[in-house]
Parts: sequence; C-alpha cells; structure tokens
Amino acid sequence: MTSTSNVTNTVEHLRSTHLLGSEFFGPGKVFTSLVLALMLWRTWSRGLEMTFYELDEVHDVNIPYLGHARAFFQDSNGLMAKARNQAHSKTRSHFNDTNEPVALTAFGITFYIITQAKHSAEVYRNTETLSFEEFVQGLMRTNGSNEKVIQVMYSPLPVDKPGFPNPLGESLGVLAQKMHIHQLNPGTNLMLLQKQGLMYIDHLLRLGTMQTVCKYATSRSATHIEVPLYKWCGDYFVRLGQHVYFGEALAEIDPLLPNFFLDFDERSWKMLYQYPDFLSRDMTTPRTRVISTLTRYFQIPKHLRSDGAAWLINAMEEEMRALGVDDENLAILMLHLYFAINTNTRKSAFWVLTYLLHNPTLLKAYREETEAAFRDGELVDPSYIQDPIKCPQVDRIWHETLRLASWSASIRRITQDTTIGGKVMLTGNSVLVPHRLLHFDATVFGEDPHSFVPDRWLKENLGRSTSWRPFGAGKTTCSGRFLARFEVTTFVAILLRRFDVEMVGSPRFPVADVGRPVLGIMSIRKGHDFRVRFSERKY
Repeated sequence: MTSTSNVTNTVEHLRSTHLLGSEFFGPGKVFTSLVLALMLWRTWSRGLEMTFYELDEVHDVNIPYLGHARAFFQDSNGLMAKARNQAHSKTRSHFNDTNEPVALTAFGITFYIITQAKHSAEVYRNTETLSFEEFVQGLMRTNGSNEKVIQVMYSPLPVDKPGFPNPLGESLGVLAQKMHIHQLNPGTNLMLLQKQGLMYIDHLLRLGTMQTVCKYATSRSATHIEVPLYKWCGDYFVRLGQHVYFGEALAEIDPLLPNFFLDFDERSWKMLYQYPDFLSRDMTTPRTRVISTLTRYFQIPKHLRSDGAAWLINAMEEEMRALGVDDENLAILMLHLYFAINTNTRKSAFWVLTYLLHNPTLLKAYREETEAAFRDGELVDPSYIQDPIKCPQVDRIWHETLRLASWSASIRRITQDTTIGGKVMLTGNSVLVPHRLLHFDATVFGEDPHSFVPDRWLKENLGRSTSWRPFGAGKTTCSGRFLARFEVTTFVAILLRRFDVEMVGSPRFPVADVGRPVLGIMSIRKGHDFRVRFSERKY
C-alpha cells in the first residue's frame, strides 16, 4: 500500500501474466475473442456453478477456461473465503484448527490459496521456486514495454557500474527496490520528502486554495466549502504525490493529468488481469494519456526539471538511460511508479475520515490528541503526530483503518513443483497469500473482527502478528509505508485543526468495492461517495 512503492512492488498483489493475456488474444484469434466475449456475457448474466477443491483432489469446472471467474470479479475475497470454508468443511475440521491451503481456478489458471500465517512465511522465504519477477515483467508487457527493454532491465549489471552501488551485480529491475528503500526508509532522504509533502499539504488545506482548486465543489461561501469526499481525497492526494516526486513540471505539462490518472486507477484491475483492449477502453484510454504526459516530461531537458524532482526519480532516470531506455519506454516504467505513489494514500485518507465522521468520539479524540503539535493553527512539530506514545489514538485509528480497508495480497509464480503446508503445488500455477482474510481472524484480532474498533490494538504486540500484513511481506514489503502514514495522519490532523468537518445530510456508510482486487486499499462502490462540509474553525 502506499503513498509510494517500488516499481516491482506494484504487482505484489493478485494478478497473473496469463489471465486473459496476449497469448489468448494474440493476432489471428479474433474469432476466439468474439466467442469468449459471448461466453463472458452468458456466463456472467446467468451465473456460474463453482467447484472448490483441496489440493489432493481432482477438480471439475463446468465451463472450461472461465472457472470461478464470475464469482472472482464479483467478490474475490468472498470467493476465497468460501473456497477455504468449503474445503475445510469436507475434512470436518474447524478453520482455525486446520487452515490448510486450498485451490481455485479462474481463466484456466489455478491459484493455491494460503490461509494460514505460518504457511505464508514459507512462501516469503522461498525465493528459489516461487518467482515474483515474472509478474513484474508481465505487467511491463501489458503496459507496452518492448522485449528488449524488459531483457535489459533484468540482465545482471557489473558490480563496478557508475551510479547507485551494485555490490551483488544485480539487474536494475532488482536493484530498483533497494533504490526505493534508500529514498523511503527512515532517514534524511525520507525527511526531505516529508518536508516537501508537508509544505504542499499546508498550501492545499487553506480555504482560499480549496475554493480555487475544487471546481467540483457543490456549495461554497466565505467560510465553508462542500465537496464529495472520495473525489476530493483522490484529487488532493494525486496532486500531492505528483508534486512531491516530480515537482511542478507535470502539472505544467498537463494540468488534467490527475483526472486522467484517477479514471485509469479506478479501472486498473483490468490492467492487472490483462483484460483485452476491446473490453478495457475505459482503462487504456486514460492510461495512454498518463504515459503520453510522462513521455513529454522526459523529453524536457533534464536540467530544466530535475531540481523539482525527488532523488528517486532522477536516479531511476539516470540508471535507465545508461541502459539505453528511450523516452517512451522510460515513461511506461515510470507509470508503475506514478501508479504506486498515488493509488493508495488517497483511499487511505478517505477511509480514515469516513470512520472518524461516523465515530464523532474518535474524531474528537484525534483532534485533541494532536493539538500539542500545533501553535496558532500551524503545525510546528509533525514528528509528534507520528509518535505512538504521544498519539496512541492516532496510531490505533491508522492500524484499524488499514486492517479493514486493505485488499492486501501477495502472489508468486511457481517455477518448480513446491510443497507448502504439506501440499504439492504444481509448476506453472500461482500461489496467493490473501492478507485480507488473515486480517479478519477473530483468534488474532478479537471479537467482531468486521467492526471498526481501534482499541483492539491495545493488545500487546498485535502489530507484530504474522496475520497483520497490510504492506505485504518478505522482500516485496511496501517501501512507501512510512511516507504514507506521515502524509495521511498529518493531513487529517491539519484538516481537523483548521476546519469543522461534518457530513451533509445522513449518508449511508460507503460500501467498499471488495469485488475488485487492487493494490492495497479498496475503492468504494459506484454511487457511494458522500458530501462533506468544511467550515473554518476559530482557534
């Protein structure tokens, strides 16, 4: 999840390089594509009987190739939970006692579902027969990278190459993760980004600025403004992330870039599942605009834009240009980073505010607990808000929001038959660790795990549980987790300090779009956005 993440980390979550991919929809297969489109319509409209199976059973799917696809895209987590429960009921064992891996099929691909924390640890330790890089390369192909660039990005580099140190002689595709860590782990480099972010948050959270920027406001006056919360958080945080990493150059090139990115991001699951173009125009059109704008950015002489960009952007550009990557392919690779920067913080902020607005006591506690970080309405000690000892309620609210709002999962491609949890998993299929299922384990998180109860985090060492994985785990743990927390919790604190925030009318609690596997934090279902009023406070 994150405000940012490494390039490879963007495909940490559920996807496959062959799900409705280029192999099936290649040239010369138009007839097959039309037949599949008809099958999709008939299957999705009439329903699909599903068969779950344990790994030692022979399975039978009534409609070849599609398998559990319809149910998967309606509610992927629900499907996996049902698969788990049905498999365990066959053994007449309680879920919490067995939790053995189960399997399901979608689009002809078998996914082995890991439902126990100790088995997930086996997955993360195995770097020999479980591959992550294949998924990264598949995403690169989906977005237009040519094979030469992919090969160059994943070829070992000399240990004495110029630029970022490479003592192990790794490829740039692997080395990129270490570059992200260098920028985003606690230290001077992270503090520079936090400083940039804080200045921009301070600028945008002024009523005058909001009156100018928020063209979609539904009501405004000299003392207040009303906006749709989900839309506002999206607009706000994409502008913020873009500014922190690229300076103002992208905004000058294309002022509408945040709008096009948001259109793309809400449909990015089609990219992750490699939907064919004729079913994905609503995703590919805005994606093309984003790539085009990034291409124009890299066509500007570097000395005219590098001062405003983060070290990571400049360093990644230098490394890729040294390998001969051209502007367009550079833009495609940077799309992954732009995506990772902006896809999750906007939704995290929305869910934090939504839970606070529906729990006024917690909203009041958040405001009061962070008050000591301010003087005359200005934030003078941002580190205060990040200290779980000084702001324990903020810490608990953050954790509980991530637990409930994340669609967090890890996936690996099986390159050689592998045994996990006593079950043999076959080459060519995929292993999936759905962290969201683990986040609702009552034996770990206590009673009523589907409710928002920040005080459950009073339990000692709960944040260290192997069932708690909002940022993934292993070598692909999200490197942007520290910046994400800083930006969201600081943003909420400043907002509550400067404004009274209230819902307009009595909107229903928004329903998360659990049927769309995403990279971290879930979106909301269409039509579930709601309006809020910000009124200036006197302090």
